[in-house]
Amino acid sequence: MNASTLSPQGGLAVRQPSVSKRTAFTLIELLVVIATIMVLAVMLLPALAGTQSQSKVTACEARFRQWAASANLYANDNRSWLPSFNTFGGGEFARSVGTNICNALYPYGMDVPVWFCPMRPAELDAANYWAQFGGLYGGGLGHPIHNSIELTEYFNHSYVGECFLNDNYWAPRSQGGTSFPVDYSHLPQVIWPTWLKNQPTLPTSVIYGWPQRLHDRTAPYVPFVSDLAGSGQGGGLNSPYPGSPSVTNISPNTAHFINGTLIGVNMAFADGRVASHTPDQMRCVYHSATDYWFY
Repeated sequence: MNASTLSPQGGLAVRQPSVSKRTAFTLIELLVVIATIMVLAVMLLPALAGTQSQSKVTACEARFRQWAASANLYANDNRSWLPSFNTFGGGEFARSVGTNICNALYPYGMDVPVWFCPMRPAELDAANYWAQFGGLYGGGLGHPIHNSIELTEYFNHSYVGECFLNDNYWAPRSQGGTSFPVDYSHLPQVIWPTWLKNQPTLPTSVIYGWPQRLHDRTAPYVPFVSDLAGSGQGGGLNSPYPGSPSVTNISPNTAHFINGTLIGVNMAFADGRVASHTPDQMRCVYHSATDYWFY
């Protein structure tokens, strides 16, 4: 209620509220507001980026649940053997698998997106670009990849008889009669390579061996598939680092990185479990040519 005073005539006079003459912000005030907004944006953007990345990690976990379910369904139809397909060309990289893997697993729920990590969307983009427009080794279907046949053609386009997966595949297979990845659990320590002897903690694959069937003793301890993680310049990794068994040298084109920092990998086990390894849990488990491979 406005304060009142007596008027000269003896009545009450109502004091009118004062009206400010300011109608605009000063330049200094505007600059302060803009600077405050910029500071808040700088503080919030990393948090928003982290939230987006975490959602992609969760999506990656979901696709590995599909890997586990598909492998179990396949194994139940194949006397408990995990899907393992020999290559007929190329090298013996951790991601090298025979070209029939896509068609063999497609009926068990392995559709096209499951083969690509959401944390590395450029891989699916590159595959669909190849399918849409073609490249040095074929492609040019005029549309994105629709099915397992087209997916096989894409994976097979660099080396005949070999798929280069976007994951490390740890079920044993062979190339030209040579089994890989090497099972060091059956070899004496005296002949282990130096990179393995120097590990601070032995990888589970060295303790238990690689999984081959659903109920192998190694099934709960060693993944049969994990996110692609490697170090080296061979195998298409395009790493800026020389090949090294150190986790600090893992190529940023592989594994899970947020703002240039390695946060780990996801993996699936033959017993149906899905898990994650942080960098301090990751180990180098295989070496081929100039590349080192991790889970």
